[in-house]
Amino acid sequence: MKYINLHKHYFKLFAFVFLAILFTNCNTKKFYKTNYAHSFIHVGSLVVDDALVNSFLTPYRSHIQKDLSKILAYNPQNLDKNDGKWQNKMTNFYADAILETATPVYSKQTGNSIDFCLLNYGGIRSTIAKGNITTRTAFDIMPFENNAVVLKVSGKVVWDLSNFIVKNKVAHPLSGIEIFVDKNSSTITHIKINNILVEKTKEYYLVTNDYLSKGGDNMQFLLNATENHSLNFKLRNMFIDYFTKIDTLNPSVKPRIIFE
Repeated sequence: MKYINLHKHYFKLFAFVFLAILFTNCNTKKFYKTNYAHSFIHVGSLVVDDALVNSFLTPYRSHIQKDLSKILAYNPQNLDKNDGKWQNKMTNFYADAILETATPVYSKQTGNSIDFCLLNYGGIRSTIAKGNITTRTAFDIMPFENNAVVLKVSGKVVWDLSNFIVKNKVAHPLSGIEIFVDKNSSTITHIKINNILVEKTKEYYLVTNDYLSKGGDNMQFLLNATENHSLNFKLRNMFIDYFTKIDTLNPSVKPRIIFE
């Protein structure tokens, strides 16, 4: 009888220890790093060039420099995206070039036509100085790997994007579209695409970049597109093609946002 009671005693003790260990292990443990080790490595003029590495890289470097320095066209004036509040020659050229280059590509791929273009002001990363336009120019103004995307959007989305631009007062590059604004109330009165009034129930084809097509720059309204078609064509390469095709850059001065 004593053996049985002793057995029960050890069983209870074992169960208690087991549950205590289980409970302890179930708690979430937090670990904090308290010590940091670092060292400073100075890279300067005392670092000796590696002749072997340089000899290997030289032909590639020369080839890249030759390609980037290739003259494609001529620009008779300085172009800066900051010249103007709502639009300027730089933003006009930026959107016009993409619309003109993308239209035949999209038509060949789908049989449809592009109606207008919207790009983002922040995507223009450089000015275009007066003088020769080279391949490097395209890399300067568009250093990112963005691809052109065509979205099928409703007229309501066109109104949403137009209100967004006017409200935020940002000169986003536009082409193929005209936004008419009441100069007293700063409200949009009507919108035209290819000189035809936009109807909210109709659908339009918009070329933009993949960043904006995903709602970038707070343009979430573009997520309401009913179709999303990538041209697999980088904007940078589109600019290179555009520069190659023309002789002299002559950007449009036609306003896209008109106050009446």
